[in-house]
Amino acid sequence: MKATPTRALLLGGTLFLLGVVFLFIWMGGHSRLFLGLGLGLIPISALTLAVAGRWMNKTPDPLQARKEQRLWRSGPLGRWWLQKRKRRP
Repeated sequence: MKATPTRALLLGGTLFLLGVVFLFIWMGGHSRLFLGLGLGLIPISALTLAVAGRWMNKTPDPLQARKEQRLWRSGPLGRWWLQKRKRRP
């Protein structure tokens, strides 16, 4: 199965929720094992989410690229529109 940024984001979110659940279980008066698991899973999830977030910015949208190519090929008006749209924040 091919890894995608969406799957990495889901993994990071799941790890974070598991870490929070383990911390809540520990706060309920259970063993210190849950504290270790909770405190261990939260930084791992943060790293996973950071990597997935950077990965999301690097993968271009193929549909958007096709739209821009069509606009560029359409002529001077399409090029003007593209340049005007790219200037906006």
